[in-house]
Amino acid sequence: MENNSPTVAQRKEMLQVNLQQSKFYELPDTYHSAGGSLAKIWRNIRNSQNEVSNRIGVNQDIYRLHREWMGELTGQKVLDLGCYDGNPLSFEIAQKAQSYLGIDLSEFAIGKLREELQQRGFTKARALAVDFLSPEFSETNFDLVYAHSVAHHFKYFEAFLQTLSERLAPGGKVVTLDPMQTYLPAKIARLIYRPFQPDKDWEWPFSKQTFVQIQKYFEIEKIQGTTGNLKWAMPLAFFNKELAIRAGQRWHQNDLQKNTGLNQDLWRCLHVTMCWRKR
Repeated sequence: MENNSPTVAQRKEMLQVNLQQSKFYELPDTYHSAGGSLAKIWRNIRNSQNEVSNRIGVNQDIYRLHREWMGELTGQKVLDLGCYDGNPLSFEIAQKAQSYLGIDLSEFAIGKLREELQQRGFTKARALAVDFLSPEFSETNFDLVYAHSVAHHFKYFEAFLQTLSERLAPGGKVVTLDPMQTYLPAKIARLIYRPFQPDKDWEWPFSKQTFVQIQKYFEIEKIQGTTGNLKWAMPLAFFNKELAIRAGQRWHQNDLQKNTGLNQDLWRCLHVTMCWRKR
């Protein structure tokens, strides 16, 4: 992360990285075959983690919060940022909003999203393959930007935040979900893996400094850290998955109660979801 103000060079660099990223994801099986043995092991660990989290109901609770934070979408102009071919809430948002625009770097994915929106008869919904940072994308005055697992893809985070603020209407909101590396063991593990990581050029999990930068442009209205205590269910699952899920359910409920502020409880989490409002 850079602490200095966004520059033209930084934006240009990110546009080049995003071009590389779009090629990486253009073919649907690229990610699953990229990298060597260590990348495969990392993906297997992630898949195991996702399986345990899904059985515990972590994602269901995250999307429940997202619905609460978005509120009533009637009359709202919504940007679904980096949505690929549709995230778990894309079609629900498209149905409720006055105006919905889903954008992603991948023409392949956007083609699938566009087809699905048309099949569902959502006449006020569009899908566009475009780079959010590119001059080609000029739409503004969004009431809500839904950024599901997107914000951590920008190396020069302040340039992203500045552009995001410019796209929003006065008082507009952003709902996010991203990984963090504020927990030291997780940060060390990521550093060890990073030289072998095929998508490292656009993977920048949040640090403590990230939250300082966010607050220059936005008020953080809601915050929820996840996979705090719950992270201990992941190694346990390698020995006894059912025991890990039972214990993980208790740990997850503890996370939901405790990890709701910028404090030490949050820094021990591996993921964070937030609602920001434009200053």
